[in-house]
This record gives sequence, structure tokens and C-alpha cells, in this order.
Amino acid sequence: MRGRGHGRRATLVTATVLTAALLGAAAHADPSTPVIPGQGTIDRAKVDVRDRQTAADRIQAALDAASGHLHALQATAGLAAEAYDAAVAQAATAAQAADEARARASTALDAQHQAEARLGAFAAEMYRQGPDMAMAVALLHVGSLHDYAVRRQVQANYNAAEALAVSGARQATKDAAAARQKADQTVADQRRAEARAQSALGAARAAAADAQSQVAGIQAQQNTLVQQLAAAQGIEVGLERQREAGLAELAAQQAAARQAAAAAAAASAARAAGAGSGGGSAHASSGGGATWTPPSAPVGPVPYAEGAVRLMLNYIYAQLGKPYVWGGAGPDVFDCSGLAMRGLEAGGWSFPHPAQWQYLAMRSLTYNQLRPGDLVFWAEDGANPHTIYHEAVYIGNDRIIQAPHPGGVVEQQSLWINGTPSFYGRP
Repeated sequence: MRGRGHGRRATLVTATVLTAALLGAAAHADPSTPVIPGQGTIDRAKVDVRDRQTAADRIQAALDAASGHLHALQATAGLAAEAYDAAVAQAATAAQAADEARARASTALDAQHQAEARLGAFAAEMYRQGPDMAMAVALLHVGSLHDYAVRRQVQANYNAAEALAVSGARQATKDAAAARQKADQTVADQRRAEARAQSALGAARAAAADAQSQVAGIQAQQNTLVQQLAAAQGIEVGLERQREAGLAELAAQQAAARQAAAAAAAASAARAAGAGSGGGSAHASSGGGATWTPPSAPVGPVPYAEGAVRLMLNYIYAQLGKPYVWGGAGPDVFDCSGLAMRGLEAGGWSFPHPAQWQYLAMRSLTYNQLRPGDLVFWAEDGANPHTIYHEAVYIGNDRIIQAPHPGGVVEQQSLWINGTPSFYGRP
């Protein structure tokens, strides 16, 4: 900031000194004498312009470097947001699996308790009657030794089945408890991964915000330097034009004086000779310029988007101007993948939030196959969709609608605003 203030003061001093010099020269000169800045004054103005142009070039180089760094940090933050969204989704899936494992463990435990209760009741009855009494009761209710043998075998089979049921129920309970423990561990691991992803996302956001602030500061410095350069160039051009005009006026005055002297001499000679004449002429020139107005960008959905795609694009267009927020998925704020997800939902498709998952669930396209409603993706590695960090909705005519970055809003832009896309997809 100190350098900027010093540069502004230097420009003001230069302008003030030159203006004072011009006014002073005008005040002490004959009113009819043109003011002609000296070549030394003009040379100093040119040096001032060169100095300011050098400073402007340096600040432009710094701005380019800072903008490149910002783009890299925004890509990193985009990847971190993708990882966080994926961690949240995986944690939710793990929690659901844990709930199902707990339910299976509870059911198996109930079955074990019931089998153990039945087996316990039978054992208690046998204990009360004793083995001999049980055999006597069995003999009283059979018609033959064969029937008795069959009943004893059935009873033995029942006892064995009951014992096996208890054993199976106990094993099922152990298996269900192990599954529940594993599911709980998975949930804990996913929660820790979610926390790590959220921490990484926070750090990436902070770095991107700091870089954005640095870029804004450099842009402010650049604006000041450009204004100073324009002022210095204006002074130089003004001095040169004033010198040219002054010299031309002086030459015209001198020519007029010579013509007047010649005319006076001719008139005197004519009076002496009885005849005489004289005259003069003048001319002027002018110049002009033109300005270039860029063509206006198309607005509104293209007419050949129909059906589900038209529903999708109608939704996307309706979000223009809404703020970008990390993880935003509507209805009032969006991030890049949240905007695409909600647009796809409006068209009747169901896709997850992470941009990487969206692309992997779509049909892959080439640039030449693009049509309105398709999705375009940018990745750190153009051969690896798992490095996707940004996406946008294609609307035709090499235009996209995107939620760009923190501090921005949903906007319509050139397809190439973020560089060449890495992947293209269609739901």
C-alpha cells in the first residue's frame, strides 16, 4: 500500500510541476507568443511513462502468477469438497449397515433365549421324574416294546435337535454380534474419515480465500498503476501536442509577419510605382477513432431442447444469480455439483452430489457430441475422473451455466472460462 501511495503522489507532483511550468511560461510571455514546452520537459515525461509502464508490467506478471495460484487452490478445494461429500455419503451407508447388523443380532439373541428356555424346561422335567420314572411312564403308554423303542428314539432325536438349535442360535448370536461390532467399527472409521475430510476442506477453503484476497489486492494495485500510467501518458501526449501546436503557431505567426512585411514593402513599392497586391492562405486537418462493442451472449434455453432436458435447463436458468456456497444444494445456494444434481432431478434423473460420482454414473461423450443439458467436468488429471474438481451444465453455443467459486454466483459463461474441459457426460 505504501508503494501505491508513493506512485500516486509522484504522478501528482509530475503533473503539478509540469502544469506550473507551463502556466509560469504563459504568464511571463507575450500574450501573442505561443507556449512551447521544451524538449527536456517532454523527455522527462517520456521517462515517467516508461517507468510507470515497467511498474504496470511487473504488477501484471504478479497478477498472472497470483491468478494461477488461485486457480490451483480452487481446484484443490474442489477436490477436498468432493472427498468430503463422498465421506458423508459413505458414513451414511455404514450407519445404515450398522443398524441392520444390530437388528440381526437382536433377532438371533431372541431365538437363542427361546431355544435355551425350551431345553431348560425339558431338562427340569427329566430331573424331577428321574431317568427310571421317565422310562416307566413311557412303558405305561406304549403297546409294545417296538413302540417304546421308537418313542425313545424320537425323544433322543428331539433332544439332539433342541441342543443343535441352541448351539446354532448361539453361533448366530456370535456372528451377528461380530457383524454389529464390525459395522460399528466401520461407522467409527467413516466418521473419522468424514472429520478428516471436513478439516481438509476447511484448510483448502481458507487457502483459496486467502489467495482470492491477494488477487483482489494486486488487482487494486494494478488499477492504480493503470490510472497513473494513463495520467502520465496523457501528460506526455499533451506536452507533445502543445509543443507541436506552439511551433506550428509560431511558424504561422512568423510566416504571417513575413507576408505582412512583404505586403507592406509591395504596397510601398506600388504606391511608388502606382500599383501593388498581396495575399495568403491557410488550411486545417482533423482525425477520429472507433470503439469495438463485444457481441452479446445468448440468453434463455435454446429452442431445440425438449422433454426432460428442457425441464432441466429451465431449472438451471432459474438459479442464475444465486450465491455459491461450499456443499450448497439449493434451493437458495449452490456449489457446482449441487447445482447439477438439482437440475438433473428437475429433469427426472437421480444422481449423487459428488461431481466425480455423477460423471462415473453417466455416459461418456466427446466435445463434438455435446448438446444442451450435457455435463462438462474439469479434473487435475485428464485421464483420471477421480481427480474431477469442478463441473458445469452445457447450454449450447459453447456456453455453460456454472456455480463458479466462493464469492461468485450462478452465472452463464464461455465453455472455455475454466480451461479445456477434461470430461463430458450425458445422463
